[in-house]
Parts: sequence; C-alpha cells; structure tokens
Amino acid sequence: MTPRWRAWCLSVLGAVVVALAAVVAINALVDPFQQYRLATSHPPRFYKLHHRFINPGIAKNASYDTVLVGSSIMESTRNDTIADACGGPAVNLSMPAISASEIRVLLGAVFLAHEPRRVVVVLDFNALAGAPDARQEDSGPLPSYLYDANVFDDLPYLLSGVVLRKSLSVLMNRRDEEFTTDANAPWYWADRVAFGRTEVLRGLDLHDLNARFRQPARTLPGMRASFERNILPLLRAHPHTHFDLVWPPYSMLVWLDFRQRNQLDVTFAFKRYMTQAVSALPNARIVDLQGHDEITGNLDLYRDLYHFAPQVDAWIVARTCANLDGEDASNVERYERDLRAKLVAWRPPAEGGVAWTR
Repeated sequence: MTPRWRAWCLSVLGAVVVALAAVVAINALVDPFQQYRLATSHPPRFYKLHHRFINPGIAKNASYDTVLVGSSIMESTRNDTIADACGGPAVNLSMPAISASEIRVLLGAVFLAHEPRRVVVVLDFNALAGAPDARQEDSGPLPSYLYDANVFDDLPYLLSGVVLRKSLSVLMNRRDEEFTTDANAPWYWADRVAFGRTEVLRGLDLHDLNARFRQPARTLPGMRASFERNILPLLRAHPHTHFDLVWPPYSMLVWLDFRQRNQLDVTFAFKRYMTQAVSALPNARIVDLQGHDEITGNLDLYRDLYHFAPQVDAWIVARTCANLDGEDASNVERYERDLRAKLVAWRPPAEGGVAWTR
C-alpha cells in the first residue's frame, strides 16, 4: 500500500468515525425516545408507531407508584386517572397487541429502575396465545436492547438513522410525522374515533365475528405455558409489589365470537386454572370485570368488539384499585355460570342508533 493510498484510507476512516460519533452525540443529546431522561428541553414526542421504543424509557425514567400495563384497549387511560384511583403518581405503559412475553420484558424494565407499590396488568386472552415467547410483531418489533440496564448495547438506538431524523426534527422544531406531546396521556386515541352501536356493527358479520380481527385459536396447555413463563415468575420475584391481574369487560360480541370458534371452554378453563396458580401468592389478586353486563351488553360504550370508551378505562381502574370484583377459587365457577347464562340470553341489537363520540 502506497503512502498516498494509506493516507486516503485513513482520512476516509476518520471521516466515517467522526460522522458516526456525530450521529451518536446528536441522538444521545436529543434522545427523542427518552431512553436516558424525560424530555425537558423540548416538548416530548410520543410517536404512535413507536410505543415499543418509547415505553422502556418512560418505565426507567418516570416517577410512579402504580403501573398500568395492557393492550390497546387500555391506551386511552390517563396517568392522572390511575393516580386518582390508586393513590400516588402513576404511569400507563400499555402497548397495542401486547403479548405475555412483552409484558414480562416491559415489567422487567420497570423493576430495573423502580419497585412500584402496585402493578395493574389488564390481561387479554389472546396475549397468551401461541408459544410462550411469541410476540405481536405486526405491531412493531420489540427492541429488547432498550429494556435492559446495559447502555453498551444501545448502539442500534444511538446510530439509528430513524432516530437521527427524529432528533433533527426536534432540533429544527419540525412536525413531519404524527405524534402527541401530552405526557399525561401519551397513547390516547379515543379522541380520534367514534364509539357506539353503529360503529361496532358496521360491516360486522355476526356469523363470522372473527373475520375482522382474525384472532388465533388458543389451547389450555399453551396458555398455561405462557402464563408460567411470563407472568407467574414476576409475581413471585417481587413480593413487595401488589399485582392486580384484571380480566377486562369485553363486549358480549367477543363471547359470542368465542362460542362460534369453540373457544369458550378453554377460556373458562384457563380462568379457573389462574385462580389456582395465584392462590398461594399474597401479593397477587385477580379482578374479573367480565360479568358486568351493564358494560358488556351496552355497545354504545365500544368502538368495535374489543375496544371500549375512555370512561370504561377509568371504571376498570377505579374498581380495581377499590379492591372490588375479586375472583378466587370460592367464586370463579359462579362467575362462569353467570356469564354463560348471560351469553345464552343476550342477543345482538339491530344495527342503528346514534354513535357516542368524544
């Protein structure tokens, strides 16, 4: 190699190193996903497609006593709503289509930085479908390197061109992508949709209720394996934190869908299993809100089969933190009988009516 060629190679290498160092410096300084600090020098930006990149930073850097974790059905719960119901500062870390394995990883990030007084986990049955480590990649990948305590594996974040574009947008005060800035309700979506019977029934095939969501079939061994891999170890590892495992008030159409797909028996069998699995844990409690037909039978409170209006979110948190609707071995079979009877008696309403909007 000639001296001139060697000098050229070194200059190119030096330029690359300087450029990469500049990218790292900008991304670390601006930190658009709040991995190292909560945003103070500029309004925070919560990008709706980047829950899984932003939530670990909130988990590590926010101040809270109570954590709410759930899927998109709980995203429209404001932090101060949780705080008012449960006492003390609170944070909502819900993510769309969250799987049980993602709940484990997310709460792992929480416990790296905090020992919260209370953790409210709103469980979806579908979060326990598939293999124990299954993730809902259709809602975006989970960057596991952001959920641990090792800053030396953060280079994919610090060198990311996507992150750099967001950092430059912050520095230049550009709004070239959709985001919200409300740290009290970063993932709130209820103001962008309509609720009501008409919305729920629009285009819905009552003879194939799963056609829209295409939820997978579940098995009892699979659900148990997922629970024992992802949820049960968390309860055992953190005895000083109170865990509420909440069954949310799905609309009656969901239960009708379960009946159509032969998923009723496995669902109730798993609920019975879970009461046994947590019965010996003094720091865990099951909350079952699925028999409240004043909610589940009123389609004006929903936007589709699964997603309900924000006042239902607030109702869920209020009843949970008031220690109501507990389910254990003494009443789980009665809860099941009551819900089965309500499903037999319930009939979907005729399409029509006025949609409730907010």
